[in-house]
Amino acid sequence: MKPTVSVIIPVLNASETIRELLDVLHQQTYDADKTEIFIIDNGSDDDTITKARQYPVTVLQEASMKSPYAARNLGLKQAKGEIIAMTDANKIPEKTWIEEGVEALNSEKADLAGGDIQFLLSDQPAAAEVFDAMTFNDNRRFVAEENGAATGNLFFRKEVLREMGFFPEEARSGMDIWWTQLAVRSGYRLVFAGKAVVWCKPRSYRQVLNKSYRVGISHPFNQKQAGKSTTYILMMIFRTFMPPKVRPLKEKMNNIKPDVSISSVWRVAWLSKIYMGFGRISGLFRMNSNPSIRK
Repeated sequence: MKPTVSVIIPVLNASETIRELLDVLHQQTYDADKTEIFIIDNGSDDDTITKARQYPVTVLQEASMKSPYAARNLGLKQAKGEIIAMTDANKIPEKTWIEEGVEALNSEKADLAGGDIQFLLSDQPAAAEVFDAMTFNDNRRFVAEENGAATGNLFFRKEVLREMGFFPEEARSGMDIWWTQLAVRSGYRLVFAGKAVVWCKPRSYRQVLNKSYRVGISHPFNQKQAGKSTTYILMMIFRTFMPPKVRPLKEKMNNIKPDVSISSVWRVAWLSKIYMGFGRISGLFRMNSNPSIRK
């Protein structure tokens, strides 16, 4: 028998994308009677929730803390599915998304699976769009190189949650990588589900910088969990402020082939590193005050 699936999506002012997202989720090839969908609002002040309630989904509201992880945790507390599927409000899954995610777990005898996140670039993308597409949410690289995965496209069995507990809620980015890495260190098997695809709309210039800062906050926690010393973390922070190398950027751009200059992407990349560096400094200061994350 097919396992039951709980889909959990945190939302914040997602009026522009919520209908397209829910339309696709209700066109999935996976059995509808085996699926439940949770939309968890994290303080929207637009009509996101009004639109969401027009669909047969469970709408919850997490108002106590502005954190997508707090919203996800609220959904996890209500979820009854044997498998948890996670994505975000700015992502549009393929119609086979749930089916392929569940298949990856079953066929590879895995406990967690990071799905593929593809970007919908505009016809004439800005440098920030290109940088976003080749930098963030790269689950293929996260799984292969970091033993982690992003909640923008993540499947895992409910028993993993029972042992690992909920996501840390203090940060707004990066705790999905921390949590999945911790699960792998605890003996759970993580695979890349290349056929479970969601499409993501790239961030704007300002959103890319904000994302870089938020992700940077999580890095000291991740490195400490991996057994790195404070000296190592300080050196990591120092290196963050150095200019990015051109060759790796070119190689990543060749995979996307955008009509944008390498110099403009390089400028975004360096400013992104600077924002990430300040985020890492902030994360280092926060680390000692968050023993639950430091465990």
